[in-house]
Amino acid sequence: MTDFSLKPYGHKPYHVGTAIPVFSLKSENDFGIGQFSDIKQLADFCQQSGIDLIQLLPVNDTTSTKTWKDSSPYTAISVFALHPIYLDLEPLLHLMSKKDQQDYQKEKQRLNTLEDLNYEDVITGKLKFARLAFDNVKKALWVDKDFQAFVSQRRSWLEAYAVFNYLMDKFNTYKFDEWKGYKRYSQGVFEELCQDSKAKDFIDFQFYLQFLLHQQLLEASDYCHSLGIALKGDIAIGVGRYSVDAWENPDLFNLDMQAGAPPDAFSTTGQNWELPTYNWSAIEANDFQWWKDRLKTMATYFDAFRLDHILGFFRIWEIPETSVRGLLGHFAPAKGFTIEEIEYFGIPYRSWGGDVRFTQPFIKDWVIDRIFGRDNRDIVIQSYLNYIGFENYEIKPEYRDQRVLLELDVDEDIRQGLYQLTENVIFVKDHANPNLYHPRIELMDTISFAEFGYDVQQTLRWMHDDYYYNRNNHFWKEKALKKLPALIASTDMLACGEDLGMVPATVPEVMDQLSILSLIVERMPSDPSQFVQDLDNLDYLCVATSSTHDTATLRQWWEEDYEASQTYYNNVLHWHGPAPHPVNKEVIHEIIRRHFDSKAMLVIIPLQDFFALASETTVDDIDSERINDPSNPLNNWNYRIHLPLEELLEKTELIGQITDLIKNTRRSQDQVI
Repeated sequence: MTDFSLKPYGHKPYHVGTAIPVFSLKSENDFGIGQFSDIKQLADFCQQSGIDLIQLLPVNDTTSTKTWKDSSPYTAISVFALHPIYLDLEPLLHLMSKKDQQDYQKEKQRLNTLEDLNYEDVITGKLKFARLAFDNVKKALWVDKDFQAFVSQRRSWLEAYAVFNYLMDKFNTYKFDEWKGYKRYSQGVFEELCQDSKAKDFIDFQFYLQFLLHQQLLEASDYCHSLGIALKGDIAIGVGRYSVDAWENPDLFNLDMQAGAPPDAFSTTGQNWELPTYNWSAIEANDFQWWKDRLKTMATYFDAFRLDHILGFFRIWEIPETSVRGLLGHFAPAKGFTIEEIEYFGIPYRSWGGDVRFTQPFIKDWVIDRIFGRDNRDIVIQSYLNYIGFENYEIKPEYRDQRVLLELDVDEDIRQGLYQLTENVIFVKDHANPNLYHPRIELMDTISFAEFGYDVQQTLRWMHDDYYYNRNNHFWKEKALKKLPALIASTDMLACGEDLGMVPATVPEVMDQLSILSLIVERMPSDPSQFVQDLDNLDYLCVATSSTHDTATLRQWWEEDYEASQTYYNNVLHWHGPAPHPVNKEVIHEIIRRHFDSKAMLVIIPLQDFFALASETTVDDIDSERINDPSNPLNNWNYRIHLPLEELLEKTELIGQITDLIKNTRRSQDQVI
């Protein structure tokens, strides 16, 4: 351990980090995926380059189906358990037979030759070979004092997690509300199953996996610290609807709701994460202990954490469980409008039809024509609508659930049109209090809005903007200040918030008060009137980055909009002439240099953007380096770096570029605030 410390205003005030998911790493000892042991080789590269921080995505277990559905690191089945897919099997080979070792090497070679991660084959193979190793040690396992101590210290979550995995296997489904006799966890369930030898064997295997994963991640963390390198983890805002946490503590969640985000730069129809929202009243009643335990567990390995969607601690975008898209959500908690308020502002709510006109889909013949086209009108009416008089229609009851529409065998244009019909409303009723009404997000873009006269439209527009930008600001600040201080104080980790999106005005104030670092993405300015974020005048307490796992890489972004990249080239970089396409390494160098010269405490550059600094590490296919597309709910998280870490350590051009950038900018060792 060195005297390295990741604290604001420390002896080294400015830091350089790189960001890469564990699954994206590649080494010669891998089994088709990055693993915790690879972090050590990445740390060697960082030390050579002068980088002193590694940022990862969440590393918790997401295994519910053993299919691609599990590949997102943001759908954890446990906020405490580590993902078995990151287990390094090499130290276990001596526990396998010669035949098993040969099978392992053959499968390892096949998986490692693939350009992308084959999630399904990797998780199946890892569990298979880990099980073979376990079968040879299980008789002596409980005499291992380290193993005993590990299990004893983590019983509060480990037992439920192990039982959850056993019951998923037994019932062949992760949906615990279908587990007859086991729909809710209790200590009695664990004790009962431990009387069954088969179940006990399965449970012990889960203990064993978590023990090994803990050792390997802790070893990687200690190694990073020995080199003066910090590890920054990621805490997802939510957990899976069918997770151990929801099974064990259902009172802490609103299981009939879904968390997501309103429309933003990532998706014009909002995001639906399909995660339950939190019952903050129940969490607060227990002094936020569940959250504190979550952070303390993370602090075992990490020096800093990224608090995913910190806006969710102020308010969350809450979507009905019947929705596929995010447009029918509303912020929760939030001060909705009463009918009396709506009418006070000049909208004759009750005399104009009340809920039927304002909260039910507005559908007339001309609305159907506009959405589906005249040629499709009759088939849409016959199949999906009922006529209710006065030239109005309603959606048939069996098609009001967007999840039903998702499964229809129809042309995609018809499906999208039906979604739009369900969302053609002015107000959304509060999910907890039906006497409160929330303006539907971007109601001005609905066809229903277009039917009103100018004066009513102006009033609705004012109500919409007041609700989203003024009415709730102080209320949301109060909510955040009840939660965040207790959580932040529970560990010594440096707190960083992901505060992108529709940010209430009080968020920066609260984050500054609590010394939580904000996130700055140059191409996503906090002031929408600006072309890009002003890097020259950043506050110190922030994390500046060129890209995130949810955005295009620098090279992709440059090619997405030639007009935007030309403007950036001339007006931000102040370089004359036409912008180069494809982008060259000189432009990438200058963009990163500007980040390094900013006053941000942390500058974290994704490894893919660093690769673009040198011809020896630049790949031809720019689209191959993107990690996630938030607009695609079926995105497969399968990106792997194109060269093994053993080779990366030999890329002297890239290492030289990074070290020179650090040496000649504010990131140098001798810089002081």
